[in-house]
Amino acid sequence: MDGILDEVLRRIKPTQEDIRFVERVASEIIQRTGEAISRLGFSAKTMLVGSVARGTWLRHDPDIDVFILFEETLTREELEQRGMAVAREVAGPAGEEKFAEHPYVTMKFHGLDIDLVPCYDVADPRRIKSAVDRSPHHQRYVKAKLTPQLADEVLLLKQFASGIGVYGAELKRQGFSGYLCELLILHYGSFSKLVEEASKWVPGEVIDILSYYSDKSEPKLIFENQPLVVVDPVDPGRNAAAAVSLQNFSIFVRACQDFLDRPSLRFFFPKRVKLLTPAGLDRILKRRGTRLFCIIFRSPQVVPDVLYPQLRKTERAVVTRLAQEGFEVLRSDVWADSISVILVELAVSKLSGVKTRVGPPPNISAKDFIQEHLSSRNCLAGPMVDAAGRVIFEVKREWTDALALLKDIMSQRISFGKHVSEAVSQRYRIYEGEGLKKLLNESGFREFLSEYLTRRLPWYR
Repeated sequence: MDGILDEVLRRIKPTQEDIRFVERVASEIIQRTGEAISRLGFSAKTMLVGSVARGTWLRHDPDIDVFILFEETLTREELEQRGMAVAREVAGPAGEEKFAEHPYVTMKFHGLDIDLVPCYDVADPRRIKSAVDRSPHHQRYVKAKLTPQLADEVLLLKQFASGIGVYGAELKRQGFSGYLCELLILHYGSFSKLVEEASKWVPGEVIDILSYYSDKSEPKLIFENQPLVVVDPVDPGRNAAAAVSLQNFSIFVRACQDFLDRPSLRFFFPKRVKLLTPAGLDRILKRRGTRLFCIIFRSPQVVPDVLYPQLRKTERAVVTRLAQEGFEVLRSDVWADSISVILVELAVSKLSGVKTRVGPPPNISAKDFIQEHLSSRNCLAGPMVDAAGRVIFEVKREWTDALALLKDIMSQRISFGKHVSEAVSQRYRIYEGEGLKKLLNESGFREFLSEYLTRRLPWYR
């Protein structure tokens, strides 16, 4: 295992030349930000936070996060106005304004991604006014604890999580954040030890680095139904692993088990998904014998952390309605770029015109059930008694065609995400089967569809 980890570090650890370049860029941005604050006559501080500030950045991913800290006495409106004024002054025309909990600016500078984020300079991270106010406290905590050797272990964990597809706390991914990776290494002391212990994790695992809670059952109650609980050292009322879904938690545990059994570079650098050609798509759809539908519409102008929860909410609404009408949904997924996609795969797209309504068991009166169905125009046969002793009717099925039902679902938009509903109301299209070939030239969609149709755990590719 040691030889594999050494090789991984050789590939992912920044060289001294890389470090000098990134530090030079970060220093220049910090200086520009300070000068902008002075020119505008504001009282604020700047702080470099995140992986670059802590020396835990992967060679291929040196994002620079600069926070602009204002006094707590400002109103939220004043913070946003002053913070964005500084950020715009620094970024100039190269800046792009984005909105999460509150606005911030992103830019490219010397080829690197830069985030300029206004926040409050809160003294107590347990009394923050917005989520980003914790970041300076995270920076101070990790920086004080992390040694160069531990930083290398963090790099290994980040690459491992990336390789198995669970790295990133954004709501698109629902995985392990960089900060969470740092906390796990600080707790276990090494990547190898973490893998050994994580292979035994079960949902509801609790890690409390500073032992805030004397009883581990307490954080389980506070952070109910969360598969992994890592009590944030700077705020015991926060779960630093809250973003991790049960699916990604389970993938991580399985990967740790498999890595211990058979260590390989494939966990860190899996084979890329082979992109499907139109002919390849035809072959795989024929082999699967299922019916694949893609609902396509223009993506709402919101950040991914707002869009993806709404896409998943809409996906659940679509899948639930299909299932209620008798269609077997094998799998579903969502994807977004300039367009948004809700994909559903059905066992069949056509159903018979008859479905069975099952009444109560023999020991419960069926009078109301029988009268209701006898008076229905949709009643085709019944009442009858099945082999289990229940009264049954055969009734006319309202929806026999999945495409027609999907169009009805999209027209009603019940339980859709707000921005998704608005986008769908403007225009949408449904592609089915071979019609999906028309979408293969959409940026990123070919990779999404190829991964969906050939899906397997990355280290098994």
